[in-house]
Amino acid sequence: MKKNDFAVFVVYVAMFALAIVAGLVWIRPMTSQFSNSVGINPIVLIILSIVAGILLNASLLELGHLTGAKIGKLRLRSFIILGFGFKKTDSGKKVGFHSFDGLTGETKVAPKDREKSSLMGYIALPLIYFLLEVVVLVVLMSVSKYMVTQNTDSTAGWMQIFSVCCLVVGGTIYIYDYFPAHLDSTTDGYLMVLVSKPTNKKAYNDMLLAEEASELGQPAPTPVIYDDLTDLTFNLNLNVAYTDLAKGDVGSASKIIDKLMAAEKVSPNLVNEAATLKLSILLSSANPRDGIKMYKEELNENVKKYISNVSSPAALRCYLLISALIEESETEAYFALDKVEKVYKGLDKTKEKVDRALLEANVALTKKLHPTWNLPDLPWVKASLSTPEENKDEPVKEEVKPEAKDGAKPAEEKPAETKPSDSDETK
Repeated sequence: MKKNDFAVFVVYVAMFALAIVAGLVWIRPMTSQFSNSVGINPIVLIILSIVAGILLNASLLELGHLTGAKIGKLRLRSFIILGFGFKKTDSGKKVGFHSFDGLTGETKVAPKDREKSSLMGYIALPLIYFLLEVVVLVVLMSVSKYMVTQNTDSTAGWMQIFSVCCLVVGGTIYIYDYFPAHLDSTTDGYLMVLVSKPTNKKAYNDMLLAEEASELGQPAPTPVIYDDLTDLTFNLNLNVAYTDLAKGDVGSASKIIDKLMAAEKVSPNLVNEAATLKLSILLSSANPRDGIKMYKEELNENVKKYISNVSSPAALRCYLLISALIEESETEAYFALDKVEKVYKGLDKTKEKVDRALLEANVALTKKLHPTWNLPDLPWVKASLSTPEENKDEPVKEEVKPEAKDGAKPAEEKPAETKPSDSDETK
């Protein structure tokens, strides 16, 4: 299980636990107490209260984002509550029902000023709104309890049930939204930790501007290469390297990757990813000897383990190339290609095009070296063969063939065969 998957699991367990405990310890006794006096079926009351709680908390969360965006000098790209709202596209503002990246809604923004625009209000105001909601609902519960105790209104118990249900729903939503890690969507808790570093603040603004340009069909901003490396700036630099690879500028991409491989204050797997990408470039060059040497003599065991886990497109390509050039194992090559659909799922669309082109070039090289191997078709190639009318949506098939370090042109002949030792296994 990946670290991100474990975090998602923990958060959903916490949300479920809160709902169950509150239901058994708080809502159930309250329902029994007021079942004969609220004037409505208690089960119906609970269902209606939960629905109202979802609507209330989802609205407050996104309204907090909206208000915070105005305060932080951010412009709106989308504003969606429970699937309904608007999105800005290259054809204008579209109002209606939309898919969204979040638990209950989505408010996307972009900075008006790279240096001065701030996400802190966008992040903090939803939590402040929830705290105000808690105060109001606690007061409502107190008023209801007083009315029931003093026999002023025996039906006022419904307000206690309603308030508790809204609070529990809000609690589950905010446990998710303020968990300090990236879950299956970008949470406010994750952003709070991320932009607390000044370098990340500017870098995230740059990323938002690039996303906005892509959505509106505008030219991408000039990429920035960051010297102060955090996990965020590392990934943004890596994206620039991929852009250079897409242009065929392997030299510039390699310079960026070399700096990333030397990074110290970032997550170890990011350095492993950079080393894996470097290895894949060398192995797919006209002269793969440098890549073979890197794999056998320079690559540490952590990177080899990272490759064997096949958890990224670069690792998958490396696994395939090692199987073709070093191990000469059809079974291992098949194993790598069998994971393509899973590994490539959910990638950024722009980066996915480059990754697809790189993989297609690596598969072509493998088939040329081993024409008798029976390897599976790539998922998007298989789909295009079965549905020709969808060909127009296929990514560009141009091959990205990295050059060797000495700048030699990619050659057609088969590289020198190199038999691996027993310790040089991919898996």
